[in-house]
Amino acid sequence: MNLPSEIINRIICFIKPCWYPVVYYLFNNTLNIPQPSLFQLNKFLYHSAKKGDKQLCYLAKNLGAKDFNYYMIKGSAKGGHEHICRLAKKWEATNFDLMLYNAAQSGYEHLCRLAKKWGSTDFNIMIRGAAKGGYKHICCLAKGWGANDFNEMLCCAAQNGHEHICRLAKEWGANDFNEMLISATFGGHEHICRLAKEWGANDFDEMLHEATEEGHVHLCYLAKEWGATNFIDMLETAAEEGNEHLCRLAKEWGATNFKEMLLIATQEGHKHICHLAKEWGATNFNRMLLTAAFGENEELCRLAKEWGATDFNGMLCKAALRGNEELCRLAKEWGATSFSIMFSLAKENGHAHLCFLAKEWIEEE
Repeated sequence: MNLPSEIINRIICFIKPCWYPVVYYLFNNTLNIPQPSLFQLNKFLYHSAKKGDKQLCYLAKNLGAKDFNYYMIKGSAKGGHEHICRLAKKWEATNFDLMLYNAAQSGYEHLCRLAKKWGSTDFNIMIRGAAKGGYKHICCLAKGWGANDFNEMLCCAAQNGHEHICRLAKEWGANDFNEMLISATFGGHEHICRLAKEWGANDFDEMLHEATEEGHVHLCYLAKEWGATNFIDMLETAAEEGNEHLCRLAKEWGATNFKEMLLIATQEGHKHICHLAKEWGATNFNRMLLTAAFGENEELCRLAKEWGATDFNGMLCKAALRGNEELCRLAKEWGATSFSIMFSLAKENGHAHLCFLAKEWIEEE
């Protein structure tokens, strides 16, 4: 059966990359469908290994999957499947440190022991994995084998909200409580943040930055309550993330750096934040235009012009630097005339098509 390629492509869009190789295997003789990519094959191998399905691992290999040293060993260790780990080793996988890490993170002691037997010696990576997973017995095993990076253990536990592992790391000598605070903030774990503060953490501005970046509003309030004052950074970070609610909160708390907010929002392509910055008084629309042109964002170039930007020669130069012919033509349409500079920039950056265009426009003058 030969279905039109457009229909086949639409069907493929609904199939997860990791299972597309199965569809190909079942239907390639009856449907004209493309071969799976190496990425799809390796993802299929990973999920087959994680499921512990030996037959599917063989199928992945027969179809062309090659990365037994990463996808297969990682999946089998995460899933706790010793027979698949052994099969990966048979197929010449040697990344036993990765096996150790994932086995520790999933709490599989027998696979940790097997990885060590096969030559893994990175017990600090093991203790990090165990801390992420919250497995005390694996942490103790790693320490018994020589792991000593207890600060990293503390941060991994904090990021994943495991208070009992945090306490264990501190008992063993961990003392980087500011990093613990930031890790806990990244994970959104208020109880661990409070524990870090109780133990001496005091970098509340960095906590505010991390909470803003990750969108944890409740932790922004907590950081402010504890003494954070860098609301300028908060506004810029919120603008970068496109988070209007936190932009408004930063302004409410005293931030006034709306010009920088406008440029950051333009750089990241957040139109709604650009509108907010303008509403609050930002007027640096020429800088906005240049930033949008360098970012090849035509919509924001048009918006900057609508708001009063006039530096179309600067826009032309930025577009020439990026090799963007469409924006160069738009800049010319709006009145740009610096075609000699455009030619130099295009030549310097290897944009031959723009060199020809610039010469054409120079000759027209």
